Amino acid sequence: MALNYIYAYTHDGHRKKWSRPSGQSGDFWVKVGQTGEAGLGRVRRQLRTPFPNLDGVEVFFHSEVAQDPQGKTFSDNEVHQLLMSKGVQNEGGEWFSAHPEEVLAAIVSLRNGTAFENQRFLDFEPRPEQEQAVNQTAAYFREHPKGPENRYLWNAKMRFGKTFTTYQLALEMGWKRVLVLTYKPAVRDAWRDDLLGHVDFAGWRFVDRSAPRGVAEAEFKSQNPLVCFASFQDVTGSDLLGKAKPRNEILSSTNWDCIVIDEFHFGASTDAAREIYDPQDRHEVAMAKVLERALNESNERTADVLVEPDRGLKTKYHLHLSGTPFRAITNGTYSEDQVFNWTYIDEQKAKSEWPAEPPPNPYKPLPQVRMYTYQLGESATEIASEGEFDGFNLNTFFKAHKKDGDHQFERPNDVRAFLDLIRGKKGMSQRLHEGKSAAPFPYQAEEFAGSVQHSIWYLNDIAACEAMAAMLREDGFYSHYEIYVAAGSKAKIGAAALLPLQKAIKRSSDQGKSGSITLSCGKLMTGVTVPEWSAIFMLKSLKAPESYFQAAFRIQSPWVENGEVLKDQALIFEFDPNRAFNLVALYGTELAGRGNLGGSQRSALTELINYLPIFAVDGGYMEELDVQALLDWAHAGTSANSLARRWGAYDLYNLNESSMSRILDDEELMRELEQIEDFRNVRSLAESIISNSKKLKKLKVEQVDKPAQTPARKAIAKQRRDLREKLRKINAKVLMFMYLTDFREEDLEHVIGTLDTDLFLRSTGLSIASYRKLVDMGVIVQSTMTDAIQKFRYFEKTSIKALLAEA
Repeated sequence: MALNYIYAYTHDGHRKKWSRPSGQSGDFWVKVGQTGEAGLGRVRRQLRTPFPNLDGVEVFFHSEVAQDPQGKTFSDNEVHQLLMSKGVQNEGGEWFSAHPEEVLAAIVSLRNGTAFENQRFLDFEPRPEQEQAVNQTAAYFREHPKGPENRYLWNAKMRFGKTFTTYQLALEMGWKRVLVLTYKPAVRDAWRDDLLGHVDFAGWRFVDRSAPRGVAEAEFKSQNPLVCFASFQDVTGSDLLGKAKPRNEILSSTNWDCIVIDEFHFGASTDAAREIYDPQDRHEVAMAKVLERALNESNERTADVLVEPDRGLKTKYHLHLSGTPFRAITNGTYSEDQVFNWTYIDEQKAKSEWPAEPPPNPYKPLPQVRMYTYQLGESATEIASEGEFDGFNLNTFFKAHKKDGDHQFERPNDVRAFLDLIRGKKGMSQRLHEGKSAAPFPYQAEEFAGSVQHSIWYLNDIAACEAMAAMLREDGFYSHYEIYVAAGSKAKIGAAALLPLQKAIKRSSDQGKSGSITLSCGKLMTGVTVPEWSAIFMLKSLKAPESYFQAAFRIQSPWVENGEVLKDQALIFEFDPNRAFNLVALYGTELAGRGNLGGSQRSALTELINYLPIFAVDGGYMEELDVQALLDWAHAGTSANSLARRWGAYDLYNLNESSMSRILDDEELMRELEQIEDFRNVRSLAESIISNSKKLKKLKVEQVDKPAQTPARKAIAKQRRDLREKLRKINAKVLMFMYLTDFREEDLEHVIGTLDTDLFLRSTGLSIASYRKLVDMGVIVQSTMTDAIQKFRYFEKTSIKALLAEA
């Protein structure tokens, strides 16, 4: 049987406003027709005289299969009749005053044999990993219906489809009342659109702060399954642990089936990991800090910290969602069976291994990420020498200030030279080495042309964004791009910030510009989807792998129009190679042992760069890096002073209330520690940290003034400092063990997996079994210790090479 296809378009002659009594309105009519051929052939033939090359035509779709579940073909007339049955006005012939999504919803209804809801036009199936997440989580929840174990974490990268998959879990569990809480209101549209747009969730209702109180109350009283979306700004006052607002009484009186915490890493991460967020969103940051302290000072289940019992919020289950929840996992907040993992490597492996025969590859729209790093040269490094390891610092290089009402770079000539460089106009040495490729530059190389058409440039602050915008608009080349500043109050806050950007991207197309360049210092870098972004310029010195990859993966959003994938690769352009490679190495450490990878940092990195290839541009040529080259770059220039700072850093240890409780619960470990002179008072220190943490938490709940909290804060800080110093002495002796043993340790797993247990005991005074317990408990942080071990080994190798050279 020949297939029938439905198409829909509009053109300049029918851009006419319309409205309905229901309140819906639009700016154009839609032509809905049918054809026996896939593609644009029919549309082109219809419009070739008035609109050659389809200029002035907007095709919404052209090849929607018109076949019902029994295999019977349906016609465009049946689509017309279904639209009119819902009050859509026929404006003559095949023209309708409808939204394109309404037309698609009608087609989906006929195709699936389901009731027509004019918003439901999505009918895709869950991907295998989404089904796995649902099945794995549902099985766990059914085994743990009560108590502190009734929480679950999805450690799933961006583009996993957390909203759709959460709703599939709700169907599987038979939930009727779901509360979604988030720090980032910008994610609201995704939660709303999936629930109201997909055919699987017919009958579900969505309520948020925009709903009038009477409407919201009516929905809550009805028997319809319901999702309530709220940001912590909605639910709370200025203090996360304060009392509920009057308008939230309905939340307290509802027996929730599940409370979902979206963007969980934002609350539970360090300040460094929050670098990605817009500094303008101070309220969100302040609340996240309150939550972070609560998490660090409580061994109660996370949900009780987030939703205090005296608020009266009641729920059966807790689901936490994050793309980078490394700290929460490291802290031991979740056991292994409470986490579902889905990484970028998992995704790209699934994409490459999908069979060629039908069904179509569901991962095809997810582009591969590639990183290109550029060494700016010695003069640039000297200009911007700053930071923990006295290395190049992009924040210093692009530092700007406001003068006489205008934003200006402190080193404008150097920034102009940078703009010339990325166009390939600034002379790099063109010495080509055997086996090396000539260096390509972002706005010069043909291979990058499609990716840089729409890009995001990530800078340190608003001043740098405004100064860069002014410079780009004055430049003869970059002025041909639409320059949009997504920073400051004029760019809006939260979800409202997306629409101005979308208009700017559309304006670049309507006005025939080369493309668009978005300048941001955090806004729109989480919780939103911008399909057109295909490249990110990392012009900010981030410190944490969580924040770096949160930003970098923004560009991996699928870009699909009319079934055609418009983006098969997404590019990271990096101008501080040592910083970038160090963060990639740390990211590899975080991935090792998580998800489906397992094993060492090296094995995780080997698989990572197989799917995220990294190219280094230096001296006029380019090379693709293997793992050894990446690690050589990452640890290059490690000095004795920087090494000492690394081994003494605070982030090697996690001394919160939860970790202290785990130590006290292990009597065997406590007995061994108390045999070591430095740890004779470890029990009293741990107990004091716990008691003062509880006292401080109580003061916060009671909203006691900060000065009254000071004694408890100071006591906790002193006790942690004392315990940290004792652990530093142990780790200093671990260095001695590494020096003495014949085995060459490259990560912490090599240390705690050593066969030379007697030497470890003699070197450190602690058994390897007890040291491993401290690692497993999260007291000693595995990822940062591995980084410190790597730096020691590279420093050792460099020193030996230097001595041999002198000899």
